[in-house]
Amino acid sequence: EYAQGYKITFTDCFPFLIASQGSLDALNELLKEPVPINRFRPNILVDGCHPYAEDLWKTMKINKLTFDGVKLCDRCKVPTINQENGIPGSEPTETMLTFRSGEVIRPSHKNKQKVYFGQNLVCKESVSAKGKGRIVKVGDPVYVLQTYPCSDEVPA
Repeated sequence: EYAQGYKITFTDCFPFLIASQGSLDALNELLKEPVPINRFRPNILVDGCHPYAEDLWKTMKINKLTFDGVKLCDRCKVPTINQENGIPGSEPTETMLTFRSGEVIRPSHKNKQKVYFGQNLVCKESVSAKGKGRIVKVGDPVYVLQTYPCSDEVPA
């Protein structure tokens, strides 16, 4: 539905999830106990942007690969589970409901009680052999080529 023409395998939704250190830092400022990024499991973590800027990135390039942001990542229960000991809790979801829920960031859409952190991506070159053998590495710059005008217009 969100990524027409892409073959998605070995994931529950999309092959790439982008999040930013700025978003994690902003969230942690609101929590009594900070959470590590492993609670959200992004495979692309960027630094040097405003908190939640990655929500609006529609098209980006990393190491000659083009990525399309296809939908905000609505969060399941995993971010509430301590990855070190397996103990579940209510955070960070409880706090995120106050400022990262659909009701707050996407008021004209359904799914108002979902919380969002990061954006799901697909790689254009993965549809053909053009992406074969290309690698995204730690330290590769991310070039934002196109953005959505506001979070209410980003698919979720």
